[in-house]
Amino acid sequence: MSARLLIAAALLALPLSACGEDAPKPTAAKAAPAAFPAGEWEVTALTEKLRSTDNSTPATGLKTGAAETRRICSPAGPKPGAELFAAQGDDCSFDSDYARNGRLNMSLQCTRSGRGPLALSIDGTYDEQTFDVKVVTSTFFSGSGDYSLTQKMTGKRIGDCPAAAG
Repeated sequence: MSARLLIAAALLALPLSACGEDAPKPTAAKAAPAAFPAGEWEVTALTEKLRSTDNSTPATGLKTGAAETRRICSPAGPKPGAELFAAQGDDCSFDSDYARNGRLNMSLQCTRSGRGPLALSIDGTYDEQTFDVKVVTSTFFSGSGDYSLTQKMTGKRIGDCPAAAG
């Protein structure tokens, strides 16, 4: 009798090949786009940290814990436009611009009218419709007001850029 129990237990332990044949198969993860998608983006910047670097009041209206949202067009090309990450009105150029296969790692050198230079460091990820990055800004203004700023920026692609008004 115990031999029959052992055989029955062994048979129950065998995988049943017929079960689960109609179960949904796992889908492969969608590959990230090789280049950053062009288009109009809704970008939300949450200020996580703000501190003075020269023991004065930081020359910015941003406040820790506050978020601001704006819409920005990013041009076609392998990398996003600097406008996605820089403050409105800053004039920026890329020092380094790695933006490939879902990964962003860039640095920008900018100038703010009437104040002077600042640097941005961007690190994060993107896909066809979203991005999620950390942006660290350091200012080097003439006079007082220098600061270090850390923001979490998220973006959602909302469509193509509107046609320019002629």
